[in-house]
Amino acid sequence: MADFSPLYYLYLKIVITFSRWSAYPFMRSLFQAPNSTRTLIQIPSRDPTRSIKAWIHHPPNHSGNTPGLLINWHGSGFILPSLGMDHEFCDRMAHEAGVVVRDADYRKAPEHPYPAAMEDVEDVLKWVEGQPERFDPSRIAVSGFSAGGNLALVAASELRAQFKRINIRAVYAFYPLVDLDRDPKLKKVPNPINPFPLFSLRLFATCYMPRAGERKNPRVSPTFADPALFPDRTIIITCSADNLSPEAEEMGEKLKAGGANVEVVQLENAPHGFDKGVKPGSDAFKQREMTYLKVAEDLRRP
Repeated sequence: MADFSPLYYLYLKIVITFSRWSAYPFMRSLFQAPNSTRTLIQIPSRDPTRSIKAWIHHPPNHSGNTPGLLINWHGSGFILPSLGMDHEFCDRMAHEAGVVVRDADYRKAPEHPYPAAMEDVEDVLKWVEGQPERFDPSRIAVSGFSAGGNLALVAASELRAQFKRINIRAVYAFYPLVDLDRDPKLKKVPNPINPFPLFSLRLFATCYMPRAGERKNPRVSPTFADPALFPDRTIIITCSADNLSPEAEEMGEKLKAGGANVEVVQLENAPHGFDKGVKPGSDAFKQREMTYLKVAEDLRRP
């Protein structure tokens, strides 16, 4: 709250509370996972009075060799409590790639602006580093959707060198928000489908990083990260009808120009969140199957 005046914080709280209540009826079905065998765990945080929730998804027959690990962070605009909405992806990666998946929570703004979410990411990585008997430390990957894609890209670049006992060897970012410094008026695509309104884009940036002059910090906007910091494999999945896609595609070009091994997959006529709540046989279903399979195949690589 120190980043906001009391009156402005009250305004943000009212707006965000309304946004959360408005979003819930549309998001409620995404949290239902009747066929999942996931288990909810608590990961210690730097604050002894709180822990970080995470769903754990085990691969079948995981009692043999120490498995690899995928850590996932959900989308939220940095403001919506959405842990668990990626259960389809997490279950698929556990079963199809044979890795353990940790679907981790993080604190939300404006109650907890930057660096709160990033500290939770650090604490999860620290916990993983201390569990070599549970996971193969040479086979760690990170993934994320939307705001969670931002966190995954930061984890795989700026934070990666802090954790020398684990090898974050790949990152998979679905329709990530990568540039909070860019004027929302410039975030446009030719044929948008349900694009983020300017108000929402401004709200995300203001709540997450209230200090506008610090939004070029690569821990806030990973498009400004040094390409040399990224792991062996980076896959960024963008959607042509999503007004966040240009900045993610530009980030991919920056990484390529800097020598990073990056692949940008653009999905035609796909909106932000294309993979959620899809109907079998639809174009979105086919795109989801293709991209999820692509990530699973990459995770299986030696």
